[in-house]
Amino acid sequence: MPVPRPEPHVPAAPRRSRRAGRPLAATTACAVAAFALAACSSSTSTPPAAPPTTSAATPATPATAGGGPQGLAVPGIPDPCALLSADQVIQVAHIPAGAKSGAVASSSGGRSCAYNSGHPSAATISLTAVTKAGFDAFRQTIPAGTITDLPGLGQEAYRSSQTPGVVDVFKNGFDLNISVIHADSDASASADAKALAVLVVAKL
Repeated sequence: MPVPRPEPHVPAAPRRSRRAGRPLAATTACAVAAFALAACSSSTSTPPAAPPTTSAATPATPATAGGGPQGLAVPGIPDPCALLSADQVIQVAHIPAGAKSGAVASSSGGRSCAYNSGHPSAATISLTAVTKAGFDAFRQTIPAGTITDLPGLGQEAYRSSQTPGVVDVFKNGFDLNISVIHADSDASASADAKALAVLVVAKL
């Protein structure tokens, strides 16, 4: 009886470890994820803000100083040209007969009337609304040694040697400023300014 021959032993193929394939798969997955993240970031990133647009600045409009327009009425302030007749002013201030008169600009925000303006002999009557405190504050800007009080004229009046021919009077909330110019005599100009102030104060 023949003895069966054993079949030759063929060694089994080595089993591939599952762990061996994991590093490659993990690397591939990470690369795909990184690519996707980069693509997402590039598509959703906020574009850089545009630089602010500069425009030419609009020049500020200068504020208008107080007071009325030149030669026009100022509410609450009497017309100095109407307080005395032109003939009265010409006579008292010793201005040549026939001299022209009329409203002129007032630098104090009040009203002014000029007589024979621009000539060697002239006069100006100005009225400005002011409080007593404002009147006193202006007086304090004048050196005290140059001031001469003029009692009996309004509520307060004075003149200064710095400005011959000028008299300042406070009465009923107004600063009355009388200015007389005589080319040949400061003394006569001051005397005429005071005489003119007496007449104007009686009208306030």
